[in-house]
Amino acid sequence: MKIHKYKRAHNLTLPLLFLIFNILQFNVLRAQSGEPVDIIEGLEYEIGGITLAGAENLDYNLVLLIAGINVGDRVTFPSNKITRAIKNLWKQKLFEDIQIYVTGKSGRIIYLEIYLKDLPRLSKYYITGIKKSRRDELREELKLNRGIVVTDNLILTSKNKILKYYEEKGYFDASVEIVTEKDTAESNAVILGFNITEGERIKIRDIYLIGNNALTDRQLRKTMKETKRHRSFNIFRTSKFIDEKFREDLEKIIDKYQEIGHRDARIIKDSIYKIPGENFINIYIAIEEGNKFYFRNITWIGNTKYPSEVLNSVLKIKKGDPYDAKRLSERLYADPNGNDVNSLYMDNGYLFFNLTPVEVLIENDSIDLEMRIREGRQATINRVTVSGNERTNDHVIMREIRTRPGDLFRKSDIQRTMRELSQLGFFDPQQLNVNPVPNPETGTVDVEYTVVERSTSQLELQGGWGGGLGIVGTLGLSFNNFSARNIFNKKAWTPLPSGDGQTLNLRAQSTGRYFQNYSFSFTEPWLGGKRPNSLTISGYHSVQNFGGRRIGDPLRQALNITGLTVGLGRRLRWPDDYFTLYQALEFQHYRLDNFELGIPNFRNGFSNNFSYRIVLTRNNTDVPIFPTRGSNTIFTLKLTPPYSLLSGRDFTDATPQEKFFLLEYYKFKFNTTWYTEIYKNLVLSSHAEMGFMGAYNRTIGLSPFERFFVGGDGLQNFVLDGREIIGLRGYMNNSIVPSGVAGSNQLGNGGVLYSKYTAELRFLISPNPSAQIWPLLFAEAGNNFGSFNEYRPFQLYRSTGAGIRIFMPMFGLLGIDIGYGFDPMPGFSSPSGWRTHFIIGQQF
Repeated sequence: MKIHKYKRAHNLTLPLLFLIFNILQFNVLRAQSGEPVDIIEGLEYEIGGITLAGAENLDYNLVLLIAGINVGDRVTFPSNKITRAIKNLWKQKLFEDIQIYVTGKSGRIIYLEIYLKDLPRLSKYYITGIKKSRRDELREELKLNRGIVVTDNLILTSKNKILKYYEEKGYFDASVEIVTEKDTAESNAVILGFNITEGERIKIRDIYLIGNNALTDRQLRKTMKETKRHRSFNIFRTSKFIDEKFREDLEKIIDKYQEIGHRDARIIKDSIYKIPGENFINIYIAIEEGNKFYFRNITWIGNTKYPSEVLNSVLKIKKGDPYDAKRLSERLYADPNGNDVNSLYMDNGYLFFNLTPVEVLIENDSIDLEMRIREGRQATINRVTVSGNERTNDHVIMREIRTRPGDLFRKSDIQRTMRELSQLGFFDPQQLNVNPVPNPETGTVDVEYTVVERSTSQLELQGGWGGGLGIVGTLGLSFNNFSARNIFNKKAWTPLPSGDGQTLNLRAQSTGRYFQNYSFSFTEPWLGGKRPNSLTISGYHSVQNFGGRRIGDPLRQALNITGLTVGLGRRLRWPDDYFTLYQALEFQHYRLDNFELGIPNFRNGFSNNFSYRIVLTRNNTDVPIFPTRGSNTIFTLKLTPPYSLLSGRDFTDATPQEKFFLLEYYKFKFNTTWYTEIYKNLVLSSHAEMGFMGAYNRTIGLSPFERFFVGGDGLQNFVLDGREIIGLRGYMNNSIVPSGVAGSNQLGNGGVLYSKYTAELRFLISPNPSAQIWPLLFAEAGNNFGSFNEYRPFQLYRSTGAGIRIFMPMFGLLGIDIGYGFDPMPGFSSPSGWRTHFIIGQQF
């Protein structure tokens, strides 16, 4: 006899069905065979056995566990236990039909059968009525997998996801018809069909504001960041209506009013009307501005560490200023630069500090505030731990941490530590975290830093076009978290010895006999392990052989360069500890074999370049790859000894070999870049640089090496002949040279003074550390001059364009730019026009 049954097709609610089933239990119960089973109301029976039918793939014990009934249980009809069993099974949302039968009775013992019919499972689905690109996007939204149970809730959720997708694109008339088809090829399986009618996109014709007097319509529309009116001339602004974004914009309107003192402003009504016969809507927003209030008296209570005058100077709110709750909160707790009252206390160890502003009097249009402070005791740091580092050794991280056991807790030290860990480049900046765990009883705090490591080694294996050199093959290896002390430790090779924060770069390029270059560099950032004093050793050897002729061939034209650099760097404490000083001794040996420099009578011979280079840098950017704030300023001075002045020799009649056997010059460069985040992940990069090279002795003149060549992508991957290449997109490589030497690519015809300016708008569309991607728009201007007297600061070659960058830890920075040069290159009469530039391993 069936005592409980429920099917999905029934329209009765579940509670009503339970009531009906309980009433039925008063009647004579029958087994499935139809034979009567006499059940006496109110008499207790023992369950002697339970069988499972209908569901072939379900575990018997699991079903009983979910149902909550077992052999040996005692039941009295009507039975709440049986009702609860049905309810428990139905909660799983796995069954289309659930029935429980009494199949037999022996005295006071009864036997039950649980019949379960599984809901069908999804074998496949299809989408019709829309184009393929939309279908692909919707599949990402739906995330329907084969084998998933097809419930009413699944169908409803899928429909809502589709409608929401179209609402966000402005298609408010979109509709979805969902068809369920039985899949005859599989048992208990269905095919879902989504038939979509998109309709027309709905846009915003106009936004009408009612009741606003303190702020104009234009000011309020500008405040609404996402909800914009349709204007045919503005192709970069969307006018689609998204309800969620519209609600956020209404909150921004209230925030704007509160900024000017209207603390009680509110939206009293908002309405949306569709324009008949058009795919546009009008929005009406009614505002109640309320009265304008002002700050009056601000008093501080409970402050013993800092006098009220000091706190007022940090607060920067004066009597008579418009009442602005947002500004008040920012000045008390959340100034982006850390210049708020909370940070003042937190930077002096007051971790348990608490501040509550209270409006104690509202009189006419004025508000008196009472700042109630509980300073608490100063907290000291107890323990500092790091977790998440598997490859990087603890000491590499701990030496960058500014919070030390025994020190007072300082919020600024934690912020600076997070910045330094990000600058290492070993960790994902998005996942760096810190967890202070205070202990009020002891007045201490434990600080735990959490890091997530990312790949730091890079492989460069490519072929590229090297101008007149032809196709250049490159093999480069960069190990940015190397461990030199473990080179001979076989267990440390996984696959390379790593973890000590050292940098090792190896690179080889060749086109065979035409061009070869081999280079290496090694940097130990903490020489001695106690202070951030770096040691860098690098060297390279390059051969440029035009024509590929062998040594000894009288027609051979070649330039061989061997270079070696040893440098020391250290972090400065003055003017602040964002400054670093790097000093290096450099040597280059140039060997000319019938090689044209642009210097008369100097095609064969040697030149030696012994120089001293000093680099002063201040870098306070937040992250190294895609900075959003801060600046990076570099001043470089490079000079050689004034050999000719020290010797006292007259070089008037000297040969070029005698003049340039020991190169002498002085050279400086200034380079600065500022980053400003306009909106989240939208960053403006402003850049300026200039350089100048001079000579000690006019008789000898300027060095043929170390000169500036402007134009192109700025990469020096295939050019190591002693020139400095300054990128200027929109123009050919090395094309901007001083007037009078147009079209020359010879070293001695490069410039000795240049300037360049860049504005670049970047938007990070993929913050994924394994592949950061950002498109960009740029505008550049620059020029190159042959002497200081020729310098014209406003005579510039201009360009603009767009590009994209992809940073992958394994391969470094890759990208492409398309730039348009507005001005003719030297020696040409028409504008440079469109140029394409490929970026490999370098950032403008």
